[in-house]
Amino acid sequence: MANQLLAGLQKNTADTTRISALIELGKFQIYKAGEVRSDLDSAIAYLQEAKDLSRKLMLQRKLHKVESLLSVAYVERGDFQTGKAHFDNLIAECRVSGDKEAEAEANYRFATCIRYILQNYPDAFSYYHEAENLYKALHDQEKEIQVAEQIASLHEDLGHLDLAEAKFLVVLNRYKAIKFPRLHYIYSSLASVNRLKGNYDKALFYSLQCLESMNRTQDTLSAAAFYGTLAEIYGDLNKPAESVYWYKKTLQQWRYEKLPNFSLYNAAYHIVQDLVAHHKTQEALRLLASLVREIKPINNIQKGCVAQAQAFCYEDLKNYALAEKYYLESVDWFDQSGSDFEMSQKVQVDVGAFYLKRNNYKKAGLFLRKALSYSPVKNSLSTIKDVHFMLFKVDSTAGNYTSAINHFRQHKILNDSIFNETKSRQLAELEVRYATAQKEQQIQRQQHELEKGKTMRNSILAGATLLLGLLAISYNQYRLKQQSNKLLEAKQQEINQKNESLQHILIDKDSLLKEKEELLEEKEWMLKEIHHRVKNNLQIITSLLHSQGVYLKDKAALSAIRESQNRVHVMALIHQKLYQSDRLATISMAEYIDEIVDYLLVTFDRQNSVIKKVTVTPVNLDIILAVPIGLILNEVVTNSLKYAFPAGQKGTIGIELIEVASQTYRLTLSDDGVGFPPDLNPNRSRTLGMSLIRGLSKQLGGKLEINQESGVVISLLFNEEKVGVTETACI
Repeated sequence: MANQLLAGLQKNTADTTRISALIELGKFQIYKAGEVRSDLDSAIAYLQEAKDLSRKLMLQRKLHKVESLLSVAYVERGDFQTGKAHFDNLIAECRVSGDKEAEAEANYRFATCIRYILQNYPDAFSYYHEAENLYKALHDQEKEIQVAEQIASLHEDLGHLDLAEAKFLVVLNRYKAIKFPRLHYIYSSLASVNRLKGNYDKALFYSLQCLESMNRTQDTLSAAAFYGTLAEIYGDLNKPAESVYWYKKTLQQWRYEKLPNFSLYNAAYHIVQDLVAHHKTQEALRLLASLVREIKPINNIQKGCVAQAQAFCYEDLKNYALAEKYYLESVDWFDQSGSDFEMSQKVQVDVGAFYLKRNNYKKAGLFLRKALSYSPVKNSLSTIKDVHFMLFKVDSTAGNYTSAINHFRQHKILNDSIFNETKSRQLAELEVRYATAQKEQQIQRQQHELEKGKTMRNSILAGATLLLGLLAISYNQYRLKQQSNKLLEAKQQEINQKNESLQHILIDKDSLLKEKEELLEEKEWMLKEIHHRVKNNLQIITSLLHSQGVYLKDKAALSAIRESQNRVHVMALIHQKLYQSDRLATISMAEYIDEIVDYLLVTFDRQNSVIKKVTVTPVNLDIILAVPIGLILNEVVTNSLKYAFPAGQKGTIGIELIEVASQTYRLTLSDDGVGFPPDLNPNRSRTLGMSLIRGLSKQLGGKLEINQESGVVISLLFNEEKVGVTETACI
């Protein structure tokens, strides 16, 4: 964006367009990541020129906007007096001219500046309230509510959690009253404050509401932060698999945006912890190295987070000297940041735990007690609980039994408040739901039998209709592909014609080359757009299936709906990967298979009882192959998760895709469960799942074998070249 503005600046004369470009450049330099003085110097230079032009052209509103930004730039650069002078002059001018809108914006911007830069919270409250009153006088409800949201957030920063939650709830209701669509930001704030309070049932509820609102509005600007909040909640609830899943999505989103952000390195830190726990420490170090090389940390907090993760790795490698060096370096970086937020406490905990393992109880106690000095209401109760338990060990060893008992008592109180209360709330909710259902049954008892038959009939009809819709979407997908191939052939013919013309018309060489490049770009864009639209259509089907499932009571119909959702997800995942990657026709089977299995394990809530063993040859296959393979995988793994391990039995699912010869592959899917029922012949079964497996295997031209000597083993041998020839002939 900055390069475009600079390029435009060279063309613009002294007019409003140039002023706007200068303002945007100044704003970009102020709010870009990092704490670099040269950026702020550049911002002030751009804004000063914009100020001079605004005065020359007598553009009062532009002048007020520039002054507002200049006040922030000077404060960020460390010159508070100059910044405050600009702010005071601006407020005086706004009151003389009656420009309440500029006055409100200036108060809001300056409050945010001194809140984060100077941490002057009383003045920040004062300026926020002034902005709120001005927006109220202007009848600008949306901006008035936005300021109220920042006031609630400031209360959260100060540890006034009950007050913050109450104000956030008021903001939520006010947003709903004006039908404000993007409620995910306020839901995220409510999730965060309830996590700090230890109300994990509410925290999880609001976090899931946040994601639902984000997906509904397609406003994914802060998706990485939302994923991170959900990951933290699952981490506090001691659910590492779910926590790491969302941290990976957070890291993926931040890496896609390529912005140096604390949340990026925080997510990497937690993923590193998981890799180390699974004895993949070298892989963890490679992840850190590639991340730092790709997106260099630019401030103290980011550098501290990287050092903390490195220390964790070297501790596992038993290089204790290097681990200690990085731990202390991390502490120093966080101390320099001057922040008392959660990671500042967490690094003290990690260092204390490190010394505790080394039996250096004096240093362990020093860092652990410092961790407790942070405001407990501004940090996770789960972490504080662990600190008390470690201090119990430290004081017990030192013979300080009174203190040890006190720490153990605090640990027990926090542990009970986090987990027992959460379970009690969940049980209370279930009881309320059950009582409500009983009351409804009593009211409708006379019509029970009639409604039961009607519901079953409607469920079957709805399921059949939705399945027909799914088939229609699949056929539409095939037709879209045919159309895209025809369009691509037409574009290729145009390119060939231009190439022939180039050999005879040398004068038009440059223009024709440019046109050829445009056609190639148009072809690539068209392919991505088609994949994007197909993915969106499939997501609509998934939403329809989900909506229908909410009203179903028949378990068989509900199961059919959920399985249909999984099938649609498999196809949607294909097209999502195609339009998000540089490869427009092939899929990385290793990533694709791994994501399908992870999705199914989470869907059936079996990630803690069923182990996956995936062995996939690094190969990229055409979508013609990938779709049926994904659907076969979905059917087989679904059957295993539903039937192979009854009553929560633990087991293993194996997935193997290997190249046995040139362009010939074998897909093997197995489980060590109870196997098929004695009276079921899988080769003759007419169930929808087995019919799909046989039909898709035939589509691949593959050889399907089913073995059930020990659990179930399904093997499919297919040839890539054979499928490609068959598909081309069909088209």
